[in-house]
Amino acid sequence: MSWRWVITGAVAAVGAALGAVRVKRVLGNPFAQADPVAQAEKELDKRDRALREEHPDTVELRHRAHYLSEIGDLAGAVEISEKLLAERVRALGEDHPQVLTTRHNLANLRGRSGDAAGAAEAFERLVLDMERVHGADYIYTVVSRRAAVRWREEAEGG
Repeated sequence: MSWRWVITGAVAAVGAALGAVRVKRVLGNPFAQADPVAQAEKELDKRDRALREEHPDTVELRHRAHYLSEIGDLAGAVEISEKLLAERVRALGEDHPQVLTTRHNLANLRGRSGDAAGAAEAFERLVLDMERVHGADYIYTVVSRRAAVRWREEAEGG
């Protein structure tokens, strides 16, 4: 068995575990809106679609970008992350949580590689999409908004 399939299996297992946690949270929430079972099924559908459509080459791109980032090749990590983002958008759509996470990571890599203005612009666009998809108070919307401010300040010499 190739290492690529081992990694794919591990990613699928982690995705399944995270999906199970979200489903359990939905079912155990006494304040859940409408039908908690329907909401849990929706979470499972999202997870299953993401796991089915995440091609092993896409998983490899994600790992490669992380590796390049860790060894300090930030320009290479940005380049690979751009390819990863394009693949995820194609497979999952613009508003999928993994796509939004990839955009966040790419914007952060841009800033770390010295393009503070590019990072600020990317985060500012991301915040608008995060607010539209998840709402203004969603934790990752808040994190992205703070990152946009941080990179904007750095770009302007603050």
